[in-house]
Amino acid sequence: MLQRVLFLFFILLYFAFNVTAQSEANLWYFGKYAALDFSSGKPVPINNSKMNTEEGCASICDKDGNLLFYTDGISVWNRLHEKMPSGNNLMGHPSSTQSGVIIPKPGSSEIYYVFTIASAGKEAGFRYSLVDMSMANGLGDVAVKNYLLATPVTEKITAVKHRDGSSIWVIAHEWENNRFLAYKITENGVEPKPVESEVGSIHRGNTTNTQGYMKASPDGTQIALALEDEHLTELFDFDNLTGKLSNTIQLYLPKSSYNYGIEFSPSGSLLYVSAAGTGEVYQYNLQAGSVEKIKDSAIKVGQSEAQTWIGALQLAVDGKIYFPLYKKTFLGVIHHPDSLGKACGYENNSVELGAGIAQLGLPTFTQSFFESDLTEDSIRYFSESTKMATNEEIILKNVLFDTGSASIKPSSYNELEKVRELLQKRPNAKVKITGHTDNIGNKSFNLKLSKERANSVKNYLVKLGIDSGTIAVEGMGSIRPIMSNATAEGRQENRRVTFTLLE
Repeated sequence: MLQRVLFLFFILLYFAFNVTAQSEANLWYFGKYAALDFSSGKPVPINNSKMNTEEGCASICDKDGNLLFYTDGISVWNRLHEKMPSGNNLMGHPSSTQSGVIIPKPGSSEIYYVFTIASAGKEAGFRYSLVDMSMANGLGDVAVKNYLLATPVTEKITAVKHRDGSSIWVIAHEWENNRFLAYKITENGVEPKPVESEVGSIHRGNTTNTQGYMKASPDGTQIALALEDEHLTELFDFDNLTGKLSNTIQLYLPKSSYNYGIEFSPSGSLLYVSAAGTGEVYQYNLQAGSVEKIKDSAIKVGQSEAQTWIGALQLAVDGKIYFPLYKKTFLGVIHHPDSLGKACGYENNSVELGAGIAQLGLPTFTQSFFESDLTEDSIRYFSESTKMATNEEIILKNVLFDTGSASIKPSSYNELEKVRELLQKRPNAKVKITGHTDNIGNKSFNLKLSKERANSVKNYLVKLGIDSGTIAVEGMGSIRPIMSNATAEGRQENRRVTFTLLE
């Protein structure tokens, strides 16, 4: 417990995660005529929705946060809350868990893809329509409708940026097999041939197993989904360069749980799952260090009153996770989703919906809208003139590592010599060396690798004559980047160690 408290203390004190969400996710339309506006930095109810949906829904704003349109997977309403002239008969379904997601076409400010998913694995399958915002005097209209990609599929869809920073992956799962389909969207459109990954459980049996959410982590390195009838959550690594999934971890909840909602914390270090059947929300620590430790980290962080069903879990632009309580006039919230256990701040009755009523669904977005990053003013680099303050974390900028390696590059030795000189001037000082990685690869592997990097630095300093007993080490894995992992240069900077004077 003490280690967890210290872990949170150092994160909150020295490195402040900010959600760098884009304004495209400012407005949510969902449930029975419910809507929220996050433009002010907190959710404010608005009462102009024309949509009544049991589950699936999606909405999108322009880059300035102005509403463009929203959908239940069948109809498309424009910003005036009128159905677009051709905004009907899309082949999603309001009772499909994730009936649709809206994705801006890369390189365009006017073209949007509406990907739809049929309910219960039916033949309507996975399709897309195209909305052109230049039509209907700037209110937009559906220009292409119901282009079939795959059938039959489950009620699950997620989207996240490609590692190139501009293309988008949209991912679905077929029914009666274990095949994921990852379609790449570029400036040229939707590539017709998906990247296929046969991994994890076969989705079959009771059609309840088609239900439950699928989400990518905001940084695009993992994907999780719920198999409702199996009371099962499956977690995968996702390579957002190739579109491949791998390394299944199966996370079971007790019978009658009916796993449904899925969401990652902003840093991707924690996973949340709603047990709709029992009105509970569980948290898993994805930085626990091994498959078994991740499984054992499950903790119930909250429960609804009278076991009211809890549906979707959705990260918002304010860095909090929201959830609907079935047929209630409010949403619940997880205030601090990057905090372990009860410190996450679960609250049932948090956001009033005005005239709206929550059902089971919340809007599905491109998850990259919610990627977190570090504030620049929290970063300090080591130099010969560095004045070390107790408990101040300093980056050893010139101590570098190759991808997947704990071997220190020879170019790092000069900086470590300067660290030795500093420590020899303070022979009674206690210090901590912390290792970090980029976000490529398995999180458990990265956590182990980051500690190995810290140990490599410690061993080198001991070799230079520093007392081993004065140096503590820890690994933080990939959850605290200082630069974007979308570039080779950024990943190089994130493969680093930091130096903290403890006393």
